[in-house]
Amino acid sequence: MSISTAYSLFRSSSSADTYALAQRLCELMSWQGPTVRLGAELRTVEDVLRMVDVLPNALYLAEGVPFDPVRRTDEYRADALPTDRGEFEALLPFILDVDMPVGELEENFVRALGAGPATIDWEGHWPDVPELGLLAAPKYEGVQAVFNSDDVGWERPSQDHTVFVHLRRDLPRAEWLAGQVGARVLGEPETGW
Repeated sequence: MSISTAYSLFRSSSSADTYALAQRLCELMSWQGPTVRLGAELRTVEDVLRMVDVLPNALYLAEGVPFDPVRRTDEYRADALPTDRGEFEALLPFILDVDMPVGELEENFVRALGAGPATIDWEGHWPDVPELGLLAAPKYEGVQAVFNSDDVGWERPSQDHTVFVHLRRDLPRAEWLAGQVGARVLGEPETGW
């Protein structure tokens, strides 16, 4: 169930610039938990192998095979991936969706991305801004960097990358956050987390 409203504050063809702005926004938050969500669609064998170097113990879900809820034939760990390129390609794309400790792997994750859509989600709480009458919300706030897509659900392909802030339907807070990092609200809000 999505409860937040997401406002895009930044869009760029540079994944490094996108990640850097997301990090600046994260500095304004207090953390909700010690983990960050990393999600990606890995479309090529090379994409998967680069990501395995970053996340060797993660579970990779093969979208190229029928889902079997009993045998879980779509789940692969790095050591179980096929060595034959043809067999490997038949399993593509792979979906990665993991929670990791904040600050450990995000930058390496961004460097390992291919052309498929991806996301980094940091959950936290925005500060009170008494002069604007803005109080921190107990949940559904955070920063999201979306790569190779321009929407929260990373369903619309794009060559650009987008930073979203998640809030409780609060345009003045989105504008305040944008001002803190030299950005601006872009377009209409989306349904968030």
